[in-house]
Amino acid sequence: MQINIRDVRNIALCFPSLKEQQRIAAELDMFAAETQNLESLYARKLATIAELKQSLLQKAFSGQLSASERVAA
Repeated sequence: MQINIRDVRNIALCFPSLKEQQRIAAELDMFAAETQNLESLYARKLATIAELKQSLLQKAFSGQLSASERVAA
């Protein structure tokens, strides 16, 4: 089958009203901002976990890790 320009011009497309498009755009902007906030929080938590891991490894290899700290971890 082939599609010609006349067939394409006869296709009716429906779009939401301008007000609805603006509402959708605002909602998407809100989701984008929240996603960025969550991404930033996740990155900070990963960095904190990496620091904790390094600290524990340093204590373990230097003999500073006590039995009570091992149980708590």
